[in-house]
Amino acid sequence: MMIAGMAVLALVACKKNVEPGKEPVDFSQYKVRVEPVITRVTETNFEAGDAIGLSVALAGGDYAANVQMKYDGTAFSGDLNWYEKGEETSTLKAYYPYKEGEGLPTMFSVQQDQSKGIAASDFVSAVKENVLPSANAVPVVFKHQLSRLVTTVKNNTGADIESIVFEEFVPQAHIASDLTAKVVDGAKWQPLTPFFKDDKYYLIVPAQTVKPVVKVTAGGKTLTQDLAEVSLEPGKQYTVSMIVNKEEIKIVLAGEIENWNDGGEITGGSSVEEHLSEGYILYDGDRYTVKKLSNGLWIMTQSLRFVPEGKTVSSDPADGNGIWYPYTSDGTTATPATDAASIEARGLLYDHQVAFGAEITAENFKTFEGTQGICPKGWHIPTQAEFLSIVGASNKTDTAGATTDPTAVYFDTDYQAARIKTMNEDGFNWDFAGGVMRNNNTATGKYQTTITKSTTCSVPEWVGKNAVTYYMGSTGYTPANTATNRQFLSLMSAFTASYPEGKVNVAYTNYLSGNPLRCIRNE
Repeated sequence: MMIAGMAVLALVACKKNVEPGKEPVDFSQYKVRVEPVITRVTETNFEAGDAIGLSVALAGGDYAANVQMKYDGTAFSGDLNWYEKGEETSTLKAYYPYKEGEGLPTMFSVQQDQSKGIAASDFVSAVKENVLPSANAVPVVFKHQLSRLVTTVKNNTGADIESIVFEEFVPQAHIASDLTAKVVDGAKWQPLTPFFKDDKYYLIVPAQTVKPVVKVTAGGKTLTQDLAEVSLEPGKQYTVSMIVNKEEIKIVLAGEIENWNDGGEITGGSSVEEHLSEGYILYDGDRYTVKKLSNGLWIMTQSLRFVPEGKTVSSDPADGNGIWYPYTSDGTTATPATDAASIEARGLLYDHQVAFGAEITAENFKTFEGTQGICPKGWHIPTQAEFLSIVGASNKTDTAGATTDPTAVYFDTDYQAARIKTMNEDGFNWDFAGGVMRNNNTATGKYQTTITKSTTCSVPEWVGKNAVTYYMGSTGYTPANTATNRQFLSLMSAFTASYPEGKVNVAYTNYLSGNPLRCIRNE
């Protein structure tokens, strides 16, 4: 924070403003001057010409009420002189922006259209007690009493953004006697337009608990996205980072906070607490082990078991529910594993629509790469490029042919892909979760029952486990017919006589199949 008047000395906290043996000074000959300590929403100090309202209260009543004072670049001053008695203390109350009236304001409303600037919507105030009259300016600390949203937008629509509007915010606030602000309960929300500057959108609102809605118009088309509920606090800044695609808006973790106190991020995710140095995170009350790979990526080494709001877990892979229990198989019949230990060990199985939190269509299935989805804030569903950097072998994508990368973390020259035994020796914890298989959109879902056998697996403790597991990815791939088969590049395991320690490469899975999910941390 930039602070005006860094060299200001605090006033002496004495009861008399008179040196012993000298006659009292008549301070009424001096103007009242206020030196502000504040960073305004413009990210600079107060600017010349800015006006505050100042009130001065003595023990016996008000000496001055809502006097206009203007900033000269150093201090606020006006026509108000001090009272005569230098030994009598007073309380100063000041606020910005100034509003003409007989007393301090009791209501304040931010501007509905802040597109031309947000200074007029930034209510700041200061209260200082036990102030003695002085020939010098009185240093006073001003504080932001409202909240600020800062939004960054990555525009993938191919058209200019015409407008961004936030809904559900109440713009009116009550102003208490101590000049703090409280949102007007029950007041009607108004659509608010932010101010654009330096590739960011700024919006000032009263502190409140709200589920914001953002509408973005680009190329004549308006997209709408609900944000997570947030309890805004006064004087704090909250960030929103959006990716605007042709068919949707994604809300992801934002960047660094500057100037105002950090109030956190407004996203669609649940709470996450990271203990990376100890190798785990806490997400929605559950503990997940994580590992930093040699290429710098942090990845979960336990599969996600988060159940989104409004969803229940199913034991029937044919029901199209989108989230299913893990299972065991004898090679022919699958048995759902609904116990807590199995779920913790192997996670749940998700289709891509549940994992992404969105309907997947033939038009949008390639727009979800790197999305957060149901991953924790700051984490995302892995991309094809990230998977390739881990295992070193991938089927073709829409832009490149089949690829091997000998520099990948677990690339094995003999397997020309990754070897599960090597991965698990390094702590990756491949958990043989299996999956719900659907070859196309119209097929009936079923648990994949193929298991490892002694003829295909040389690791005794793995014999009899689910042989085929796909770890979900977020990079779309265009199959021959997108009407019946939308695919995503995911990690796939295979056990054969040639690959008895388990081969892993990047392959395709239908978006309605059910797969485990290992989230990767954002850079």
